[in-house]
Amino acid sequence: MIVDELKNALDNPCYPDAIRRTLVAISKLDLATLPAGEQDIEGREIYLNHIIGQSKPLHEQQPELHRYYIDLHFLIEGREYIGAAPGTQGQRPSMEFDTERDYGFYQSIGNETLLALSPGDFALLFPGELHRPMATLTQPAPLRKLVVKIAAHLLRG
Repeated sequence: MIVDELKNALDNPCYPDAIRRTLVAISKLDLATLPAGEQDIEGREIYLNHIIGQSKPLHEQQPELHRYYIDLHFLIEGREYIGAAPGTQGQRPSMEFDTERDYGFYQSIGNETLLALSPGDFALLFPGELHRPMATLTQPAPLRKLVVKIAAHLLRG
């Protein structure tokens, strides 16, 4: 998992090409007029979901993971906490993994780190990393964000 600011990341040459292309694409979006929902960036290899929603208390968010896509959570408005862990660490799934939609939920999350996002920040979550996004540590509040899906094979060469 990585947390960064878009404005800094655009000048960071250490990001792999697929992530750099994604960051550039995000920087060129007109966020004021972007409709909610999915939009392709590079077909189904890189695509985004514009979410206009409400944060929930962290304890109400169910841990999830992906196997085939990297998640890039970019906060546009509001405040967001993402609980994250580097793996499942013996945690039990609460459902059978949905291969077609690339997600699985877990009953709990161990060794959790809280990622705090402000507008302009993003978090990269890699396949196998448990995470619970759209969380708050206080009262639920509106937030607006992009979740960009980047096919993991693009980073494997």
